[in-house]
Amino acid sequence: MAGTRQSPDRRTGDRARAGDRRVLESTALRFAGRPGAPHGIVRHVGRESGERRDTPVLTGRVGDQFVLALRSGTDAEWYQNVRAADECVVVHDGRAYRAESPRLVDPAAVPEAFPAGVNRLLSRSGPRQYLRMDRGAEVPAEYREVTRRYPARPAVAGLAGAVLLAAVLWRAVNRRD
Repeated sequence: MAGTRQSPDRRTGDRARAGDRRVLESTALRFAGRPGAPHGIVRHVGRESGERRDTPVLTGRVGDQFVLALRSGTDAEWYQNVRAADECVVVHDGRAYRAESPRLVDPAAVPEAFPAGVNRLLSRSGPRQYLRMDRGAEVPAEYREVTRRYPARPAVAGLAGAVLLAAVLWRAVNRRD
């Protein structure tokens, strides 16, 4: 066989997944990094393009360190960019900070980084690795830029409320007594 070709169905599925990811990411960026949100925003620079990028990432804190969930593993572009630069900006809980010295850690090393509800979800199907980074200086201008670039509109708040309501109802229906 001279070469392999991807089936039209597979190509269509790949395009659909990429489109879904773009829609979900753009929606998540509208409330990520805000006070009380479980996701933060990792602001990094593309190692080849040199372009600034923003990625919503499940973010926790332990003391003066950030813990970022590697849900897509070490193949994630944002992870590779952060490792190459050895730094990024993390927007978390209504503030933006420089973050540096990224290092991989396993789940056992970060149980206190996330709230109990998030920990329960992560224990079922969470990432196998996390990125731990030292928190640096606060950079308020970065937070202002993020909130200007990704404003939380009423539709996003409505969507977040609908997701929360669905989660509460699912939990009530599936409660084990």
